[in-house]
Amino acid sequence: MYIWARLVRTVIAARCGKPLAGGATKSSVVGRIWPQDLDINLHVNNGRYLTLMDLGRLDFVFRSGLGSAGLKGRRRPVLTGLSARYKSSLGLFQKYRMETELIGWTERSIFMEHRIIPLSGPARETVAVTAVVRAVILEPDNSKVETRELLSGLGYPAESPPLSESCASLLSPAERAALHDAGAGGGRRRDMSFPERSAAR
Repeated sequence: MYIWARLVRTVIAARCGKPLAGGATKSSVVGRIWPQDLDINLHVNNGRYLTLMDLGRLDFVFRSGLGSAGLKGRRRPVLTGLSARYKSSLGLFQKYRMETELIGWTERSIFMEHRIIPLSGPARETVAVTAVVRAVILEPDNSKVETRELLSGLGYPAESPPLSESCASLLSPAERAALHDAGAGGGRRRDMSFPERSAAR
């Protein structure tokens, strides 16, 4: 069962709450584990962690202002890649903090990292789950919106920070080769340093 009630509460809180400062790259939300989040081993199902991360992305998108450009005119966000690592588990009624951070971008993709941190129990205040996701914004005709348009006016720099290995693992072979060539040429790895036309969605 999808977490519709929590999603609605998150969107309302993000839209009515304090916006992030211009250019801010990180937001956080606090949640609790409920019975429907558990599997037969009575801890959070691996897939449920990924569903809970939807809440972190929504909070960041609406509080940063990305939602205004990303969702206008029947545009829709789509995940095109994900890499997750599970370090410890969360149990029933356990509170957690989810940190969501914008860590880089390319011409038409955005990379975010999620960190789920228990607020109680033996693993308190240590990262239990991390995931890096790659997302694109699609127009109604399924063309990808350029990142520069999404970030324009929100206080973010024109260049992406260097992409981490976790981000690079979500690129196509052609994109990784172009990124490597750009780095080998002595220049800083840039958000516009390679095209995405050859990348598979």
